Amino acid sequence: MKVLFGVQSEGNGHMTQALCVQEYLKTRNYEIGPAFVSKKKKGLAKYFTDSFETYEYEGFDFVFGKDGKVIIWQTFLKGCIEMPKLLYSFIKICAKIKKEKPDVIVNFYEPLVGLTALFFRDIKYISFGHQYAMESDSYPLTTGFYFQKLFLGIINVVSSINAKIVALSYYKFEDPEMIICPPILRKESYIKSKKQEDFVLVYLMNEDMVSQLVDNAAIHPDINIECFTKLTRKHQTISNVKLYNLDGQLFQEKMKVCSAVVCSGGFETSSEAILHNKPLLMIPLPNHFEQYANCNDAQIHGFAKFNSRIDLSLIPELQKNNDEWFYSYKEVLDEVFSFM
Repeated sequence: MKVLFGVQSEGNGHMTQALCVQEYLKTRNYEIGPAFVSKKKKGLAKYFTDSFETYEYEGFDFVFGKDGKVIIWQTFLKGCIEMPKLLYSFIKICAKIKKEKPDVIVNFYEPLVGLTALFFRDIKYISFGHQYAMESDSYPLTTGFYFQKLFLGIINVVSSINAKIVALSYYKFEDPEMIICPPILRKESYIKSKKQEDFVLVYLMNEDMVSQLVDNAAIHPDINIECFTKLTRKHQTISNVKLYNLDGQLFQEKMKVCSAVVCSGGFETSSEAILHNKPLLMIPLPNHFEQYANCNDAQIHGFAKFNSRIDLSLIPELQKNNDEWFYSYKEVLDEVFSFM
């Protein structure tokens, strides 16, 4: 059977999940075709392009402010202005699918690929995303964010038309509309270390939060901080704070030996912290529903605390162990692909 992939390229989470599922399918001798991925100004991550033949096109993008906020009206306006370009990309994707003749398309939350299901009824579609869990009756309610919730609901529908839905979650629950799956992480993430060092690992999506981190670290000189972010300028720092530019491999190594983790409300990094049994403090980006929902979900189920600002005094002492669920992802994938 031939499998194509659709991958949303905003952040690294969906690309990481696609790589993991690709590796799973290769061990079962499926033929792996191209991955449909929207272009990025600075190019796609090398680890992804090294593993996939990619078919790139002009896709939909969110608009973020300097403080990391999602600017809803600009995002909507940009999408409307670029509608002809998106339509052209959709036509190109359909033509490529027709040429490749896949049996299955595995979609990681890419809306344009989801829409192609309207025109290829003989192809089986499978859609992965933690966002699908947010619409389950079993998922904790996050108040507010009404427009963003509406927008997420539309993307959830568009990306999973006529598809088997696989909702990623920190924990197991039942929902008749979808298959619940553990977080799908890099294979290196599942290798743990018994060694532990005396520092808190911090990941900041927004470089402007470095000054906030340094100010709070000054109040806690006994806490050593090693922080990763996308560095574009020099920052004034103090003796107990080390800054690193983004480096996926080094971050993985630090994750395994740190004493605790502080990160944004992203699903992937928080999942890795839970897998490695690290006490976790989550700081959602302002005005970002998905991140607030992830933080609220993790806190309610005992995997993290969250706060709107960095406060190292709020780091929990322990992490709730959920290894049985996290390590069962291959069994769930067996269920997902059983029809093949």
